[in-house]
This record gives sequence, C-alpha cells and structure tokens, in this order.
Amino acid sequence: MLKQLSKVAVVAVSAMLYCASAQAESKCHEVAGGITTNFVDSSDTLGSATGDLAGGLGVHVFNQEQGSGGTILLTVQHHWVTATGDTVSLDQAIVTLFPTPVPGLYAGSYLNGVNLNRSGTGRFAGATGKIYAWGAVDLNKLEVVLRYSGSVCTSE
Repeated sequence: MLKQLSKVAVVAVSAMLYCASAQAESKCHEVAGGITTNFVDSSDTLGSATGDLAGGLGVHVFNQEQGSGGTILLTVQHHWVTATGDTVSLDQAIVTLFPTPVPGLYAGSYLNGVNLNRSGTGRFAGATGKIYAWGAVDLNKLEVVLRYSGSVCTSE
C-alpha cells in the first residue's frame, strides 16, 4: 500500500511541476486598440494601429464570396509591424461584412478571430494567441475602421 501511495505521490508532483513549468514558459496578456486603414487598390489596404499593438499594418484580400443574408466573406492575410519594429505574424482569416441600410457601408467582424502563428519577430517571436476585431467598412470611400482585442502569449 505504501508503495502505491509513493507512486501516486510521484505522479502528482510530476504533474504539478509540469504545469508550473508550462506556465513559466508562456505569459499571456490582453491587448486592445484601434485600426484605421484605406484600400490602396482592389485587394490591399495600408493603415495604422493604436493601442497595445501600435504600428503599421496592411491587409491583402485573397478571396471574396457571398455569404448568407447578404453578407460578404473576405479571406485575408495581415501584415503587421509594431512601432518598435516587431512583426506580429497572423494566420489567414475570414472577415464577415454585414450589409447596412446604407449602400456600400458594412459592419465587419472577425467572427472566429485571427490566430497568431509563432512566426513573429522581436517580442512576438514564437507568440501565440487570438485577436478579434469589429468595426465598419466603407466600400464607397475605401476606408476601414476597427476595434481589436484579444490575447497574446509570449515566451518568457
């Protein structure tokens, strides 16, 4: 019986040490801010971000398809460099544009968020996490205004 308790104790201590080391290796923090950007051609935007990830960014639209209820689904790739020169590397994502009563004006949302993919540089090297954004897309003026928030996890 004592031998079995010793084995259980070793397994329990090992599990606690593993969890503690996993937490020490990665530190997650909340980020938030705003984005303003303009379409510079039919598939690319350039603009800036404020807040925790302040800097410059661009978005490339790879695909556009009609969704249900008059929505437009855009498959996009972000290019984001912070004011300190670090690159935030993100996976491709889908932004859903919801029609409004004003022709050409859409409410936009990243319903499933955008994943950080570990390929960033500087303080975002190896970073993971997810960022959500919502706002307005004016296809008449070729302008985009968004709020972003989410979580970024970095190695310590």
